[in-house]
Amino acid sequence: MEKDMEYYIQVSGRIMKDNLDKRKSLTQKICDWYLDQDKEDICLIASGSSLNAAYAARPFLLKYSKFDISVLSTVEYLDVYREREKNRFTILISQSGCSTNIIEIMKELDKEHQPFVLLTGNENGSASRYTDRLVEYGVGNETIDYVTLGYSTLIEFLMLMILEIGFQKKEISDQEYETAVSQIRKACEMQELCLIQAKELVQKRYQDLLCMEKAILVGDGANLATVREGALKFQETLKVPTVYYESEEFIHGPDMQLTPDYSVFFIDCGKTSDRLYDIYKATSLITERCYMITDQVHDKRDGQIRMPCRLPAEITPLYTAALFQYIAAHVTKEKNNFTCHPLFSRMEQAVSPKTEDYDRIMKEKLERSRREENG
Repeated sequence: MEKDMEYYIQVSGRIMKDNLDKRKSLTQKICDWYLDQDKEDICLIASGSSLNAAYAARPFLLKYSKFDISVLSTVEYLDVYREREKNRFTILISQSGCSTNIIEIMKELDKEHQPFVLLTGNENGSASRYTDRLVEYGVGNETIDYVTLGYSTLIEFLMLMILEIGFQKKEISDQEYETAVSQIRKACEMQELCLIQAKELVQKRYQDLLCMEKAILVGDGANLATVREGALKFQETLKVPTVYYESEEFIHGPDMQLTPDYSVFFIDCGKTSDRLYDIYKATSLITERCYMITDQVHDKRDGQIRMPCRLPAEITPLYTAALFQYIAAHVTKEKNNFTCHPLFSRMEQAVSPKTEDYDRIMKEKLERSRREENG
């Protein structure tokens, strides 16, 4: 199978299970660094999909820790919360290892003699020149710009990190630890099942999805981060204007723009009430282009992905992104729509989120992947 977006979505469940099996060795360095210092609270700093992954993981992190965990964009950190966060264990995240905004913060922290850890999916990225405290979080060699595997494995890594820290500090019991590990393993299996159903849904609603021109994504709790990531994926691949909301925010104004040509996606997993499902049904009175991932037993409707069991809400982001990732990957490929407008190159040259050697580094990753395939 060609190593495109679809390939990396396809292997995500398996690689997350592999990372779960080697969780202690995978997280050992960062756990040791955390336990060896005197700061308890944690600050996660990222942007793009990495920021969305940190947001998605945060409810789980808070549940299994006795300390506070903040998640900040690079702009929020530099311009607003820098002073407040200086006494926290700081983790910077850059999957590419070439994020200019993360490198800027690394330089600032180095000037102030403040320690930090870099989580990355690329140990050979430009950011590696600015720290010796670097951890590759288990994504391996994802060689494309539109990250999917990196998003899911980052969520899982943060979950595993907090479990190992809590377990070593004896703040998590053996039973709590084993239960959480079992639930994460189940979520990895659910990712594979969600992907199978996503493929079926795309085939069933192929024409509607091919013609999608504007979309709204709705999710709550940890899955607000999932729909945020879904909106990012739709916009950077399909080039479709997409917004995301919590369910109650959606019906407090944004729903007034709805017409029958809107596509609206809902995540109804891990919830304890029927409220979001009621909002989904009400929305379908306006547009037939309604889609849902649900783990609840409600009336079966076209456009639904039904998960066979319910996991705690904070676990579900490990699988719920699969629908949006697959639509972005498959429909964009079908439409041959990955190419941006010709004028985009001018903007990218004027202001780029990646370092100047990014293209060379990505080429090296691709060549390394080919060598690995050829043994």
